[in-house]
Amino acid sequence: MNIRFQPPAPATSCPRAVDAVTLTDLAQVFDPSVNLVRLHRPLPPGLADCLHAAHASGALGSGRRAVIDAGSPLPTGTLPELLGRDAVDADVRQLSELLADLTGCTRVGVRIEVLDRAMCPRWHVDRVALRLLCTWIGPATEWLDERCADRSRLGSDDVMTDASGIGRAAAGDIVLLKGELWPDNAGRGVIHRSPHLDAAHRLRIVAAFDAVY
Repeated sequence: MNIRFQPPAPATSCPRAVDAVTLTDLAQVFDPSVNLVRLHRPLPPGLADCLHAAHASGALGSGRRAVIDAGSPLPTGTLPELLGRDAVDADVRQLSELLADLTGCTRVGVRIEVLDRAMCPRWHVDRVALRLLCTWIGPATEWLDERCADRSRLGSDDVMTDASGIGRAAAGDIVLLKGELWPDNAGRGVIHRSPHLDAAHRLRIVAAFDAVY
C-alpha cells in the first residue's frame, strides 16, 4: 500500500482528528499533533449482506477473534460460506495489511464484535499504541475534540464539556486511533465511545485491528 512505517516524533501540541482523502493520507497519523485519522469510504459490495445473513443464522454469535498474518483472510471456519464472504475476507486482508504497513508488525489481532447495545458507551481512551476500527454494520465510532473534553473526568459521564465537539465516523470508514501507549502519547489518547443504538439501529458489527508483536 506504499505506506511506510515512520518513528513518531515527540508530541508538541493539542491532539486533533483529521480526514484522509486517500489510503496514503493515513500516514498523517505519524504527525505528533494528530491522534485520529478517518478515511471515508463505502462498504465493499456484498459485505453487509454476508454479515447480516451470518448474524441471522446465529453463526456469528457475539463475535469472533483471531490472530492472522498481516494481509491474510480470516481463518477457515470463522464465518460460514455465504454469498459475500469473499468481500469480508478481502476487507480483512486490506485492513490488516494497512495496519501492518503503519506499525511494522507482521501479525494482527482481529476482533469482530456483534452488538445490540453500546459496547463502551462512556468516553474513554484505549491503552494501546494504534488501533484500526471499521464499523461494517450500524452506527460507527464517535470521538471527542480535545477542546470539548475534560480528561480529569474520564470514566464518568462528565468528560464532554461541549457536544459540538463530537465527531462521528460512518459505516465503512477506516478510523485510526492513537492510544495511551503510542510513544510520547500518554495523556493524549483519542477520547472516544461506542454510539448508542436505538429502534432504528438495533445491530452493530465492528471490526478492530491491533498489532501483535
